[in-house]
Formats: sequence, structure tokens, C-alpha cells
Amino acid sequence: MTTVAYQVGEQTIIAPAVRYEYGYAYNIEAKKRLKLVTLNWPPYIDESLCNNGWLFQLTVKLLLQKGYGVHIEFFPWARALRAAELGNADILFPEYFIDAEVMSENRQGKTRNDLMALSTAIPGGNLSLIGLSGRESNYDGSLESIKDQTIGVVRSYKNTPELDKLINSKQISTIVANNEFQQIHLLMNLRVDLIVADFDVLIASIEKSQLFETEKQQMKNALVALSPALAYKPLYYSVSKANPQWQEILADLNNEINKMKEQDELLSYIEEKKHQCSRK
Repeated sequence: MTTVAYQVGEQTIIAPAVRYEYGYAYNIEAKKRLKLVTLNWPPYIDESLCNNGWLFQLTVKLLLQKGYGVHIEFFPWARALRAAELGNADILFPEYFIDAEVMSENRQGKTRNDLMALSTAIPGGNLSLIGLSGRESNYDGSLESIKDQTIGVVRSYKNTPELDKLINSKQISTIVANNEFQQIHLLMNLRVDLIVADFDVLIASIEKSQLFETEKQQMKNALVALSPALAYKPLYYSVSKANPQWQEILADLNNEINKMKEQDELLSYIEEKKHQCSRK
């Protein structure tokens, strides 16, 4: 089971995980206990990754340092989102920035921001249009250039505001996948012209698959991220406003994130966690 190290004053504490319900728990006897929902999304967070990935480690550390008990469960994204929006989980992560007008898929008449509050940002990655190597694309950096193409997207993901508006208004045709690995198959089977994804997530999803190594390499070689990227997408924690203490939880998360940023520790912590696993 994955352990997490965190600081209390000058003391480093090693917290072991325990299996709890259908997930992982830390400091479960704490008076303040939070349920978090997430997804398998390598290379950021995934149950198949070393130590469940740097984002898992960072998340648990941030909350343990504030004295919370932490219970994390992994779900498909749409299910995790539903749990958080309906108040059945306290924190959803990782999340992209959500514009004010984005409506909830689970509470009629409510926006996502009516139900959830975003934390201070943490590092993320580029969101790009991905095509097949050797296959020409009309993409010239503008979304107007791909209006005649069919795009593969992941269910309940938010992309960029501009792209989502075109999708919602049916100006861009889409086929919906449940995850990035399904997106790749849509693209390689020519069911879509392009897919929208973080390229690093696609590569990591291939790596964790059960394919033979030769098949993995062929698949990775077939993918190309089109330039320019659609956007750099920082990551956020999304705190459910159904929790009466949501403002306190949000403030605690933000304080810990900002403290790491001010002390130039956030990026070095992430790189340290990546390096630890690269040596294993």
C-alpha cells in the first residue's frame, strides 16, 4: 500500500495507507475526514503508477498537513464528477478551470460553479489536438479550420471554452469516449479525424495497457500532437459546496499550495516524486 510523507513542524511523518471501503485512507481516525474522488489519469495519478502518481502523493500530503483524514476513491470521470456535484464527495480532482456559464450535468438549473469551488492552481499540461502521423490535417491554429472534421472527446471532460462552445452548438461534430485509451482507438480506426487530449496522458495510457511492447511502440509512433496546443491547462482541486465547511477546506488547501509555491517547493516536490519512481 502507498505511503505518504508529510511535515508537522520539523518532524517528517510517514503515513501508511489502509484499504477503506473501495479506496485508500490515511489518518482515518481524524475528527475532520474528507472523501475525495478522482480518476485513473496517468502520468498524473493512477493506481498502476508508482506510489499512485505524484498528484496522489501531493494531494494526501496537503490535507494530512492540515490534520484531515483522507479517503480517496478512483472512478471513471463522469461518475466522480457526479459524486462531487451531488455532494457525495467533498473534493473532486484533478479539474480544469471551469467557466462561470458551464452547467452541471447532474443538477438541473445549476452551474458547476454553483456546486463546486476551485482551488489555487497547481501544474498541469498542454491540451492539444492529436492526429495520426503522416495524415494531413487542416488545423492551422484556429478552431475554424477544423469545423468540418469529427473530433474525439472524453465524456464529461471540459476542454477549452472556445472549443466547448462550438461542440455544444453542434458546429463541431464529436464522438464521445469514456477515456483516453478509447480515444486512441477512435483515431486509429479512423472513426474521428482528431482527438482532444493531453499528449502525455495518451502516452501513459498506452504504457499501462496490456498490449505487447511492439504494439505499444507502434501506437505511440502513430500519434502526433498538432501545433500550436489548444491551451496550457493548470490543474485544480474542486471542493463541493454541499459540505458546510467547504470554505474552510478550500482555504486550507489554498494555504498549503501557496506556501509550497512561496517557498519554491511545489515544482521541486513534483520532480522529486517523479524521480523517485524513475529509479524503481
